[in-house]
Amino acid sequence: MNELVVDSNTKLYKRSRSDNYYVAVKSYTQKNKYYRQSTKETELKNAKVKAKEIALNIFRNETVGNVVVEKTFNFVAKQFVLHTQNRFENKTAKKIEAEYVSCVEDKFCKFFGSYIFTAITQSTVEEYVAQRKKKISRSRQQTEQASWNALQKFAVNNNYANKQIDFVKVKTSEAKDRLDLTTAQQAVVRKALQTKRATKSKNKTTNEISELLYDYYYLLLHSAVRVGLEFMRLRYTSFAYNKASELSKAEQAFFAEAEEKEYLVCYLKENETKTSKSRDVIIRTATNAFENALLRIASRTQHSADIYAKHYKKNKLKTKANKVACLKELFSKCDEYVLRKASEVDVNDLSEAEQLSRMTKLSEQTSKAFNKLLKEVDLYEDKNGNKRSLYSLRHTYATEMLEQTSNLILVAEQIGNSAVVLDKYYNKAKATTKASAFVGLAEQLKYEASNKSDTKNAVEQIEQLLKELKKDM
Repeated sequence: MNELVVDSNTKLYKRSRSDNYYVAVKSYTQKNKYYRQSTKETELKNAKVKAKEIALNIFRNETVGNVVVEKTFNFVAKQFVLHTQNRFENKTAKKIEAEYVSCVEDKFCKFFGSYIFTAITQSTVEEYVAQRKKKISRSRQQTEQASWNALQKFAVNNNYANKQIDFVKVKTSEAKDRLDLTTAQQAVVRKALQTKRATKSKNKTTNEISELLYDYYYLLLHSAVRVGLEFMRLRYTSFAYNKASELSKAEQAFFAEAEEKEYLVCYLKENETKTSKSRDVIIRTATNAFENALLRIASRTQHSADIYAKHYKKNKLKTKANKVACLKELFSKCDEYVLRKASEVDVNDLSEAEQLSRMTKLSEQTSKAFNKLLKEVDLYEDKNGNKRSLYSLRHTYATEMLEQTSNLILVAEQIGNSAVVLDKYYNKAKATTKASAFVGLAEQLKYEASNKSDTKNAVEQIEQLLKELKKDM
């Protein structure tokens, strides 16, 4: 590449695939920094004149702190992503920033990509919000807001913009009654899932999602782990079998399967849950449905399939003891994500941002597939317009547990919410069952005290629950 000197700060050159001359202007304020752009001129004489104009504009903008060279949204977004990825490599970035990267790449770039970054105005952002086909949840709105703010701050700090453009605050979808699935409805869904799994499509991804959704259904129905990223982040090493004697009396009474020598527990790490707090979730294993689903997924995914094949070859996994032995080895030796499509390989080699993008996409694919299935069996919506989704399995879990115990606080601890929230949004038990939930208040307080929990907080929750009960009576 031959360069032609225009002056001490400015050079002209040509690229092999273009007839236009390009200009390289040395920064007047930053050492070893050059600004490069096309003069859009093919003749040298005109290119020199244009180069001097560009150099003069750069000098003026730099000296007053304005944007020097205007870039597209896609360019700025790419620099933001690279900057954030470098911070992850240096371990200076927060985990939430991976969600920012995902939002910028998957949401913002699709709409704003070709815009000149400095040309984006408040009305442009309003157009982005208006093009949505439906309202978004409060949590998604907050993620978009934080992602936008992070990108805007980066743009200003790196001289891609002079000021930040605020994100538009929109109305979130109103909270509706959260539906669960009755025993009869669960039977309908199970049959539909079996049919979907057995029916092969020409699309490989569709087949993989149908197979994974079949197992995901059982995993959600028998645990208090939240649908979506909370479950997507789980690895085989998140699980363990512990001695049943370690459970409190209240927990043993709550989980009938705890009468066995061991119980299955899932450890949710700090900052990997919706509330960012760590918690231990005891799995319902009386029917073996959860464990069987884990094994089915392990049998068809990278690395876990090797461990599964070894045990299957040894004893065909005929007994529960055989299955537990296989799972124990998976829990101790396989640090792979549980929820994966069969074709996914080397997932652990992806960057945090790439892993989050993968999990978000898989969560959306499974949710979309389940909603479609619910529509096909006429269970998607009730007569009042309330809708079911994968999240309905969490409400089903809570409702079934509340029908089996009067220990409201213990159930709340399992699902990771306060007892007040549990009763307000999750309790679909019959009125007589619901009322019985308040009979053992003294026992609950003793349970709280024995576990060195915040007894004052427990009392406040119970008082609030009593007020709610009085309103319903």
